[in-house]
Amino acid sequence: MPVVTDPRLLLATSAATARAAALTVAAARAVLPGLAVHVLDLDGTFDPAVPALPAALRTDPGTDLPAAPRAEGRHDLPPDVRDAAGWGVPVGRLHALALRHGGAGAARALLPDLVAAVGREVPAGTPLLVLAPGVLPLRRPDALLAGLSDADLALVPRAPAHPGDGAGASVPGRGWWHPGALALRAPGTSVVAWWRTATPDDDRWLDALAAAVPHAAVREPAAVLSAWSGAPTSGLAVAGRPVELLDLSGLDPVRPRLLDARPGVPQRRLDDERDLAALVAAVARSLRDAPAPVVPADAFDPARTALGVPVDDLLRDALVALGAPPEEAAPGSGPGTHPTTPGGAGDPYDPRTADDLLGRLTAPGPAGAPAPVLAALLARRPDLRRAFPRVPGADTPRFLAWTREHAVADGAPAALVEPALRRAAAAPPPPPAPAGAPEPGVTVVGFLRGELGLGESARGLVAALDAVGVPHAALTVGDDLVRSRQRAVRTAGRAERDAEAVTFDTTVVCVNADLTPTVVASLPPRLRDRSLRVGMWYWEVEDFPADQHGGFAAVDEVWVATDFVRAAIAPHSPVPVVTLTPPLPQRGPAPVVPPRDLGVPDRPYVLFAFDHLSTLDRKNPLGLVDAFTAAVTPDDGPVLVLKTINAEHRPQDAERLRRRVVDLEHVVLLEDYLDAAERDALVAGCAAYASLHRSEGLGLTMAEAMAWGRPVVATGYSGNLQFMTEENSWLVPCSPGTIPAGAAPYPAGGRWAEPDLDAAAAALRAVLDDPAAAAVRGRRAASDIRERHSPAVAGRAIAAHLEEVAGRRRARARGDLRFRLRQVRGAAGAAARRTGLVR
Repeated sequence: MPVVTDPRLLLATSAATARAAALTVAAARAVLPGLAVHVLDLDGTFDPAVPALPAALRTDPGTDLPAAPRAEGRHDLPPDVRDAAGWGVPVGRLHALALRHGGAGAARALLPDLVAAVGREVPAGTPLLVLAPGVLPLRRPDALLAGLSDADLALVPRAPAHPGDGAGASVPGRGWWHPGALALRAPGTSVVAWWRTATPDDDRWLDALAAAVPHAAVREPAAVLSAWSGAPTSGLAVAGRPVELLDLSGLDPVRPRLLDARPGVPQRRLDDERDLAALVAAVARSLRDAPAPVVPADAFDPARTALGVPVDDLLRDALVALGAPPEEAAPGSGPGTHPTTPGGAGDPYDPRTADDLLGRLTAPGPAGAPAPVLAALLARRPDLRRAFPRVPGADTPRFLAWTREHAVADGAPAALVEPALRRAAAAPPPPPAPAGAPEPGVTVVGFLRGELGLGESARGLVAALDAVGVPHAALTVGDDLVRSRQRAVRTAGRAERDAEAVTFDTTVVCVNADLTPTVVASLPPRLRDRSLRVGMWYWEVEDFPADQHGGFAAVDEVWVATDFVRAAIAPHSPVPVVTLTPPLPQRGPAPVVPPRDLGVPDRPYVLFAFDHLSTLDRKNPLGLVDAFTAAVTPDDGPVLVLKTINAEHRPQDAERLRRRVVDLEHVVLLEDYLDAAERDALVAGCAAYASLHRSEGLGLTMAEAMAWGRPVVATGYSGNLQFMTEENSWLVPCSPGTIPAGAAPYPAGGRWAEPDLDAAAAALRAVLDDPAAAAVRGRRAASDIRERHSPAVAGRAIAAHLEEVAGRRRARARGDLRFRLRQVRGAAGAAARRTGLVR
């Protein structure tokens, strides 16, 4: 590997960081002669001369150390500053990121696009130094650049290995590596592929990158001085070595006594570090004195939309009510691409669609529901939900009156609120319900506190109804009907009502067919007898045996999550069977637990999680072990992690699995229960998820891994095909297999699949050998789960079906009324003829 010379500096900036970015560029050019600089300027606010470099950075900042070389006036070439389009970013990707994350977040998210573009333009092997705005070079960053002598990527730990003052205590939740300073060699293809899987507020992608890509760990304490650094400074040195990079990316110019004022960062005060405090004060003064950046009229402004309203959480929530905000265009999309979404939320920055989008944001919903923008306003205000609990319903007029009087004064945009109110006033009122009749809405009955799949399904249904404002209530089935070690936390949603105080016209019982008669019999008569009874059923194989058919008598309709389950149940059903896929698991906050704390080695790992009560034969972990050991040897590095629950209820099966893996050094078996945060950490940290199941009704664990952007290798058969495709997963071919005896409750002799283990091994090897390509497919998976299977998308499908059912019921009611009127008229005519009044 050649000696590292002549790096190029890369930054991405917006109005929020433009002044800090200018200081980073000026400081870097003061210590790196002839430095080439490449800047992605999101909104046209970057000015390399504003603010001016403080005098403390124009001379050597050290006090008792040899002077660092200065390069004042030697940067002949101006910085290469371009907007996002100039660096090849599709407009749809830019707009989607700005809408989701704001200007500063979008700039951070576009750093991999900048790296990719520069990597294409410069010779292969060129060192690229990527700094966050506000990371100031005090000297040439030799420690970081030296890492490129032995690797194509150099990373700096966020905190030292053994911080003396506990500064590293919060590191696991934020990521182990410093996100504001890294170096790589062009073109950086593997790094860019991983980087694009990250979100701007989650730096743990670097942990996954470090596990997958060879890198140099720069452990020199003076390489980067930040709030996370444990050692104090003497002068501007750490352990006698001069500081090379000073991280002031979180500096608050108004409160310069803290090195980093951001929440969740160690509060490092500078009271006892005189030289460092003086330098930080000078930088803060320079930032305060510089004029605030102004977005030029001809530049993209991430804070303003073509609707004439600012981007805020209310607008984002209203767009979610329509259909999720625009998805990021694929990096290969053309620069003219404008995003659309399932449900058609559209692009609020696009003037071509502004009128149409405004119309849909302000249009009243069905059955008296408020417009999406007003529904979003209600959802964001717990006080309003308490004051107006029956919206849509009896409280709608009072809610609209409050909105007319107070919403704009409270900060809601008049450009959205006023047309929504005008259209609400002009809309015909919904027909009143007959006295004593059930109200339109849904009562969800299920294992709402259980951790099992049925509980997840019931909670998902509640979330879907809440996302679209369908009034609903929830009743929890007794936990004695199911084994569940843990109870899930569930909070009432914006459209949720007291189940004891309201009777809705639809009751959905989220238990399987065999339990449905028992649960329905336990319901209050008002629900059992006066509402449409729906069974939300799951089944995992092609044959729906006769011992499950008793549930049909207890329901008027069956909902299923996948077409696979519908194909199993519908041929036997005397009632309609409808596919309504519930929301699939969505990515949550960044995990705070490192997988190593859960017993996982610090190596890339393939994960599979299953419940022994779902049967070892159907879940097929033994087949996965065979495929993995055919693909990976103990010396290769990756490991297989098998996470199980309920082993104590299937001791023979659990022992079969233990015996199979006991001598395998690269297979880890975890049998302890994990809470939700620990499960998230396990899934989010895996290099890939694998399921070589023989059959699945839905496959929530696969969907969960996809939501985290993890590559998934799975059998190409059964319910998981409702959301898995060749484009977002690795689907393993299979052949027909026969269900053996002893696999109850599944019927012996029925059909399921036998996955091709050789093909599975090849897929696992492909994922592990090319993490960049795997990350691309993982991003597609995350996008599909987020945009096609969110609560809002599922809720719209459920609401549309409920409206269709209500229409059929109204039509039947009108037909029954006409029939009764004909009967009455016929009886009256007959009586009149008998009395001689009619001849």
